[in-house]
Amino acid sequence: MRILQLSDPHIRVPGNPLSGRVETLPYFERAIAAVEQLRPRPDVVLVTGDIVDLMSPEEYEFARQALERLSLPTFVLPGNHDERTGMRAALGRYLGQVLKADCLAYPIDQFEVRILMLDSVIPMSGQGRLGEEQLGWLESTLASQPDRPTLIALHHPPFDVGIGFMEKFGLLDRERLHAAIAPHAQVIGVVAGHIHRTIVGRVGSTVGMVAPSTAHQIPLDLSPDGPETFVFEPPGFLLHEWDGNALRSHHAYLDEFGPWFRFG
Repeated sequence: MRILQLSDPHIRVPGNPLSGRVETLPYFERAIAAVEQLRPRPDVVLVTGDIVDLMSPEEYEFARQALERLSLPTFVLPGNHDERTGMRAALGRYLGQVLKADCLAYPIDQFEVRILMLDSVIPMSGQGRLGEEQLGWLESTLASQPDRPTLIALHHPPFDVGIGFMEKFGLLDRERLHAAIAPHAQVIGVVAGHIHRTIVGRVGSTVGMVAPSTAHQIPLDLSPDGPETFVFEPPGFLLHEWDGNALRSHHAYLDEFGPWFRFG
């Protein structure tokens, strides 16, 4: 099974670029075009939050129009730049049966790998929290199918990412999430966004992976007091493959780097 992960498009209304520099919508449209050209085709697409940037209805309308270009099953979850009411109104077809209006957590059950989409948003905050109710739902949902391979997705990474200023905007109850997952050996991985670059870490006894943004990236600055900056490194996405025994993940760039050449 192939799971394609897009993240952090931060869609803005055209003509209102992010930080006065980034027209994010064309980047997202290019990512979607690249996904449509992949062979073999992915089985499902996940968009792991920060779908829009300023939470406006106009941004969500552009997001909806872009997502409609995907011919693959597609599911979204919210990030700290998303607003749940507007997201449900415009992108409800890309959500499952959510836990409740202010917690857009839901299972995706129709594939070989079960996918549990979590909602880590604290309204108007860059930090994330799952909360006891959602974590209890996660524990009971995992317990209901203990032998089925399961992937967990959320916006905020549940591990230290090493980039100083982004640690201020991390998942506050990450240790509680680790404890919720620990008894469940069927969890094959945890995927997230938020950091705008590919990072791999541990989440208890499983692996955690952060996807790059489809637009702008956060530079690799591991100093604890590094500035809050972004950079125009090539955008990208992750493709996760489950072969029935193990999960492997590929990072793909969205830029063109010329033709392919044979060795020899």
